[in-house]
Amino acid sequence: MTQAIQTETVERTKMRAEFRQSRVDLAAVLRWSARLGYQQGVCNHFSFLLPDQEELFLVNPEGFFWSELTASSLIICDLDGNIVEGSGTVERTAFCLHAPIHRHNKQARAALHTHTPYATALCLLEGGRLEPVNMAGFQFDGKIAYDEDHQGGAHSTDEGDREVRALGDKNILMMRNHGPMVVGRTIASAFDRLYYLEEVCKRQVLAMSTNRPMQHVPSEVVQQLSEDEELFDAYAEKHLNAIKRVLSREEPEFTQ
Repeated sequence: MTQAIQTETVERTKMRAEFRQSRVDLAAVLRWSARLGYQQGVCNHFSFLLPDQEELFLVNPEGFFWSELTASSLIICDLDGNIVEGSGTVERTAFCLHAPIHRHNKQARAALHTHTPYATALCLLEGGRLEPVNMAGFQFDGKIAYDEDHQGGAHSTDEGDREVRALGDKNILMMRNHGPMVVGRTIASAFDRLYYLEEVCKRQVLAMSTNRPMQHVPSEVVQQLSEDEELFDAYAEKHLNAIKRVLSREEPEFTQ
């Protein structure tokens, strides 16, 4: 076997392993999100632009509870909406929202859209914003975009293109009258953001329900945490590993 063939074989083996790991990781956060009550009906969608790919992304199939999904049941499709691998269909709004994000924002390799109760509740309030009052939310300072121009359902990629522009260089888009879209370079970082976004929104909504003034924190204190992305990325990987350990014990079929 020539050196060139050996190198190509090694690269293909590495790519298959990375694709496999992406499937397992995305299935894990879908299953865990089901436990947390993040899915509404059989709607909502998570996607991931595959490693070393600029045109192919993983996405959950249409019409399934996330608690049913496994690594092998996820679909690979291209940015034009063609299914490359897997059976089933991709929800129209999933493609119209996620494909433009993966096409135009290569830093957003993972894109998670759901209607989590408390983050969505904040999206339903006129002028609703995540306030600098909860330490766990300081990581989001300056990283949330707010789309105030609700256009109804995403039935064409034009709406996805508009949402990409609204997101800009942020990693969370709060879509007014709709819900959050959270992105990240990895599945772990995007899910960790989604989890803490929902937790912080929950506490803020509970605090707001008391009709007492919220205690804001000075911006210089907030920024000490918001600028430490390496810290949050490291904990995100630990968070995902913990999720997979529990699922491996309690729902081992998720890796199939």
